[in-house]
Amino acid sequence: MTDKNGKHPGIQLDINAVKLADITGDLTPIAEGAGKTLGAVPTLLHRLCLLIFGDWYTDRICRDMKKRAQAEHDCEAIRQGALTLFSGQNATEAPPSIATPAQAARRHLEETGTQNLIACAAEAARILENPPPPASRSDENAPSSQTSRLSETFVNRWKNEAQFVSEHQLRHLWGAILAREITAPGSVSLKTLERLKVVSREDAEAFTALCDYVLDNDCYLAPTVFARSPDGRIQSRTRYPLKRLDVLDDLGLIHAPSAIALNERRLVPENGTIWLDYGPFTFCLKSGKDILLSMNLLKPAGKEICRIIRQISLKKAERLAHLMLACDEFRETHAIAIYGKTGKKQPDGRQELALKTVIDRETVPSPAGDEPPA
Repeated sequence: MTDKNGKHPGIQLDINAVKLADITGDLTPIAEGAGKTLGAVPTLLHRLCLLIFGDWYTDRICRDMKKRAQAEHDCEAIRQGALTLFSGQNATEAPPSIATPAQAARRHLEETGTQNLIACAAEAARILENPPPPASRSDENAPSSQTSRLSETFVNRWKNEAQFVSEHQLRHLWGAILAREITAPGSVSLKTLERLKVVSREDAEAFTALCDYVLDNDCYLAPTVFARSPDGRIQSRTRYPLKRLDVLDDLGLIHAPSAIALNERRLVPENGTIWLDYGPFTFCLKSGKDILLSMNLLKPAGKEICRIIRQISLKKAERLAHLMLACDEFRETHAIAIYGKTGKKQPDGRQELALKTVIDRETVPSPAGDEPPA
């Protein structure tokens, strides 16, 4: 509870302790001073002590306030004659020892780390309890738990980093990583785990949105295309919005769009048909010639994480097909058929497919939609 000045009544800040802390960099005098005297502690300093010393700090404040309240109550009772103070009382037992601020800070750090670790493990447990059906997985060639063994080194590294993960979105990401490694050991490399520890909540959200545009498990439809004008200048055009692309590039997850390194993939028809993998779905389009698709590659760590975290629905597939038909590369394509993977194999070893829907050019909005797949 704070007063109108943003201070905590009943708690006083020891100014000498603050001066000492400024000189020595030691927070111990501040914590001890804040916990034992009357007055008011500024909100930010109070918050800092809570973050660093945790329950030790609040327990000390409560204990001292209770002692003061009890003393005031006893004094008033003595004045009214309801309580008599006798001399020569037997010595009372010494109060239990109180942890030092350093010990409290260490205990609070250990408890927070344990809570984070348990929360990440709980996310993994939820995923393992409700695994996606085989047909919905986009990583058919991932290692199997029957052919690989879970790395103890990986688990130790995961536990070491998971204790620092506090945001729910990141806890889910770390839980998904562990769940996938348990079901298919070797799916995530130690290098990818190393990159994950510097991924923020905003980075994770941006990469998750990008995964909705990934085709063939290794590239995403170029959100920005570049072309040279007749006078030789490079012009850019945004086809759909994505955030933090440069940051995701720096994190080692993707290759961001660049006018310097233009990326294209040649789609070669097989018997007049081009097939593109999209998670649990496959896009099929008719073409009598090769198509140069403007795209950007995922980096190895990005491919590993994308296979694990992305969740593709038929609605997302339909909207991506609409977007593709509105792109210049597919101007001669009249329709895209969307097939679902059944999880079964044909006699020739190929994935069995079932037609879900067909997206016609006539239904494509113009220009290309600006919203990402839902």
